[in-house]
Amino acid sequence: KIHINTEFSQNSSQRSIRLAQLAKEAREVLKPWTKVPTEKLSIFDDKIFNNDLKQHEGVGVLLRMARLDPKSTGNISPAEEAEFLRSMMTLVDEILGFFSTVMIINTLTLATGIPITLHEITVPSFESATLGGTEDSGGFAFYLRYFRDPTLMHVFHWIELLLLSVSIWKSASGILSSLLLSATFSIYLPDQESKLRFVIKRRAELLKAFENCMWSIITLLGALPFAAAKFSPVGCMVLGIPVIGIHVDFFRVLLPSVGTPVMVYQHLLTKELFEEETDDARTQQEGYSNFTPQKTPTEKKGFSFFGRGSKK
Repeated sequence: KIHINTEFSQNSSQRSIRLAQLAKEAREVLKPWTKVPTEKLSIFDDKIFNNDLKQHEGVGVLLRMARLDPKSTGNISPAEEAEFLRSMMTLVDEILGFFSTVMIINTLTLATGIPITLHEITVPSFESATLGGTEDSGGFAFYLRYFRDPTLMHVFHWIELLLLSVSIWKSASGILSSLLLSATFSIYLPDQESKLRFVIKRRAELLKAFENCMWSIITLLGALPFAAAKFSPVGCMVLGIPVIGIHVDFFRVLLPSVGTPVMVYQHLLTKELFEEETDDARTQQEGYSNFTPQKTPTEKKGFSFFGRGSKK
C-alpha cells in the first residue's frame, strides 16, 4: 500500500495559495510605478519610488516576490514553490549580511563620536596657541580676535555638539534596529514563508537601516570642522574638506552614477514584469544594461544636500 501524507499535501497547497496572494500584492504595489515615464525617473522627486516602494531596497524585495506566479493564475507547482523558497533563503542570508555590515559601521561611528563628544563637554577650551599663539606669546592679531569672540566660539560649540548628538543617535538607532531585525530573521520567525511575509510588509526597515548608517557618518564628519574651529581657524577650514567632499562624492557622483541607473534598471524590470515595456524603454535599457551613467533632469538641476529620499 502507498501511504499519502494528506496533511502535508494540504499544508503545501495552502502555503502555495498564500504565496500566490503575497506575489499578487507585490505586483499591485509595483504596478503604479510602471506608469511613470522612464525619462522622468528621479531618486529625489519620484513619490511612488520613495514613499510606496521604499526606494531601491523595497523594489528589490518586491521584484523577487512578484516574479512568483507572474500571470496571477494562483497555481504554483510544488517544484516552483520549492525553488522560490530556496531563493528566499538566499535573500534572507543577504539581508542578515547587510544588517551585520550596518551594525559594524554604526559601531565604529559610535565609538568615534562618543569620545569626541565627552571630550568637548568635559574639557572645554576656547583659546589655543595652535597656529598663531596667545597674547603672552605674541600671537597674530587675527587669531587673538578669532579666539576671543565668545559668540562665534559658542555657536561653533553648539553646532558641533548637535551634529555629534545626531551621529550618536543614528548610530545607536541603527545598531539596535539591526540587532532586532537580525534576531527576527534568525530566531523569532520559524519558517521561510513568515520571514518573506515580514520583509515584504516591513521593507521600509531596510531603507531605515541604510539611512541610519549614512547619516551617522555624514553628521560625524560634519562636526569635525566645528570641533577644530575652537582650536584653529585653519584647522576649521581644512577639515571642511571632508564635508564638501562627501557632498560632492555621494550626492553628485555616486548617486547619479550608481543610484539613478539602478533605479532605471529596476523600473525597466518592473515594466517587463507587466509586459508594458515601450520602444523608448528598450532604447534606454541598452544604455543602462551595464549601469552606464546617463544625464537626467535631476542631474541638471543639481542635488540638495538633504535631498535623498523617502522621508532611503
